[in-house]
Amino acid sequence: MKIKIKGATLKCEVADNFWKRLVGLSFSKKKNMLFIFPYEAKWSFWMFLVRYPIKFVFIDKRKTVVDVKVGKPISLDTSTWKVYKPREACKYVLETPSNLKVKFGEKVRF
Repeated sequence: MKIKIKGATLKCEVADNFWKRLVGLSFSKKKNMLFIFPYEAKWSFWMFLVRYPIKFVFIDKRKTVVDVKVGKPISLDTSTWKVYKPREACKYVLETPSNLKVKFGEKVRF
């Protein structure tokens, strides 16, 4: 699937079922992944076995960015043991290793 955000086009794998959402980017090489959930909620994520930093772009049902978080790989440093959760409910979450600068309120197309 292709996503257009802030003038950039990202090719993404889609996580649209329980198993794909459970595994996510664990064990993967750098790539983009779009999580599609059945309803809006404050879905939470962690960096289990993701070996590179990523950006979480939380998107509501109107395809508007409602929050952005930067995730760091889990290490022995306890400050990396985090759960990443948006401030507002979302239906989609884009995980990307890109340095794309995206802000609250921006529209996403896919």
